[in-house]
Amino acid sequence: MARTAIAYLRTQVERYGIECDWSPIGKFHAAVSEEGVRTTLKPTLQVLESLKEPHEWLDGKALHDKLGFKHFRTGIYTPGTVLLNPAALSRGLADNMPPNVTVYEKTPVLSLQQGDGVTLDTPGGKVRAGKMILAVNVFAEQFGFYSGKLMPMAAHASLTRCLTESEQRELGGLPSWGLTPANAFVGITMRRTNDQRILIRQHMTYAPNLRSDDQSRRRVRIEHKALFDERFPNLKNVEMEHTWTGFICLSRNGSPGFGQVAPHVYCAVCQNGVGLTKGTISGMLVADLACGVDNPLIADMQALGQPDALPPRPFLDVGVRARLGWELWRHRAEA
Repeated sequence: MARTAIAYLRTQVERYGIECDWSPIGKFHAAVSEEGVRTTLKPTLQVLESLKEPHEWLDGKALHDKLGFKHFRTGIYTPGTVLLNPAALSRGLADNMPPNVTVYEKTPVLSLQQGDGVTLDTPGGKVRAGKMILAVNVFAEQFGFYSGKLMPMAAHASLTRCLTESEQRELGGLPSWGLTPANAFVGITMRRTNDQRILIRQHMTYAPNLRSDDQSRRRVRIEHKALFDERFPNLKNVEMEHTWTGFICLSRNGSPGFGQVAPHVYCAVCQNGVGLTKGTISGMLVADLACGVDNPLIADMQALGQPDALPPRPFLDVGVRARLGWELWRHRAEA
């Protein structure tokens, strides 16, 4: 399913000339501790081998030479991964919709009525359709679907200014790379972009109110700067230029919110933190499902199950925060 999503996006990028830094250069999946190697990288290696996916195991200096810094112990390089700018991709796709599609932005839906079809009320008017596909991820509960089944999480990221030529030489390594950590809650997702910025995604918090404020972002920026300085001690003059928060959702059992959920209403939500590929393929398949197109991958998606019910609040809040705290302590060696 991931391969199908990548192939579809590649076709759209090439067809419309979307400038999104599409780079099929692969990525690194890396661990800091021996425990991370044993519990995450080695099982990942077994899966890659069973799938006959190309990969390269990199220890110590072999990994450091490619990244330009020494924080990680071991990594797996997978050439099948594509790196890109997701915001630029989204804009490019929206700008190249077919003639029968109209995109409305900054148009909140105030209410939803179901009858012979679907009617949406917005500040500027009504939208009526025979069928509706809901692809709003964590906000699905606000439409009345998957209530008590989605855990809303806030993910925080920062992006440095562009590195100067001398800073690039000081860093060394490959001119562009992407890295995911052995533990996504504790570790740091990192990216060296084509325009020579360093991106850090670290610090994931439970966010039932789906809100973020300037004070929390300032705190996150300070944390990210400290993490950057720790990993790049020779680049301490490099400041964080942008910090932002995005909302995702997780299900208790890792299953997506996919399929028909009411008469005339279909859902493709809850990508469990892997929105680009899982969101693409679930959107493609739910469109086929709604239109009655026979696609064998629909059965594969349905086989992933549906999100399990969660405990009610405030028990959920206590449980999630306790579990996150336990994960941070238990895997602290991966920080």
